Amino acid sequence: MQTGSRDNLAQIIQDGSRWLVSGAMTVAQMNALLAESAALAAADQVEIDLKAVLDVDTTAISLLFEWLRQAYTRKSKVVFSNLPQNLTSLATLYGVLELIPQSTH
Repeated sequence: MQTGSRDNLAQIIQDGSRWLVSGAMTVAQMNALLAESAALAAADQVEIDLKAVLDVDTTAISLLFEWLRQAYTRKSKVVFSNLPQNLTSLATLYGVLELIPQSTH
């Protein structure tokens, strides 16, 4: 449920080669998330942890694929962990879940 509060603001915190994404991954937050991710240091492999994501819409799937595209361009690898159930459901609905590399831990 969206409350419209500051709690839904998106944020990325870098912890070594791990990005911790929190807040909403919705159309209203996409530009902020893209800008934050562009400012982060790139590693050979990045794990993007979505455990603290509160809300998603279909633009979240686009963002995941944009991060994959950017990693491919840098010749690095991205894996996603802790996909929220609503994001998994959307990716399944669109038939792209198997295209999203997920961490096995």
